[in-house]
Amino acid sequence: MEICLDSNEYLFTFGIERHAECVELLTYLSGTPAKWKLRVPRLVVDEVGRNLPTPLLKECHRFWRDTGCVVDEEDITPIGLINAYRKRGLKSGDAVIAAYCEHVNAKCLVSENRDFLALAKPLPFRVMKASAFLKVFGR
Repeated sequence: MEICLDSNEYLFTFGIERHAECVELLTYLSGTPAKWKLRVPRLVVDEVGRNLPTPLLKECHRFWRDTGCVVDEEDITPIGLINAYRKRGLKSGDAVIAAYCEHVNAKCLVSENRDFLALAKPLPFRVMKASAFLKVFGR
């Protein structure tokens, strides 16, 4: 299954302020890499890079490499799709991530961001917190 993780999942796993459910999620994903196709948009790579000190950023890059995730170095999301999510009330960066999920046909976006979680349905992907993802798909 193709999934995307919002920046906060990586920041709450590798950063100074760690959340147990995010750490558990990435631990689970790293232990079952064949089950998931993890996609990472350029925006998430940039945000994680801005917010993690170098040693912690290296841990995140190692996770991406070891799990074989697809890191899209280029902005591949159509602007029309991004604008559609802006019209639904998402801030610019959040609109890019939601549009990216739709564009790459992700089945799930994992995020702790209340704006994503409150996004009006229907969506072409599920939005779940790390704890909910683990209850449904893992543990």
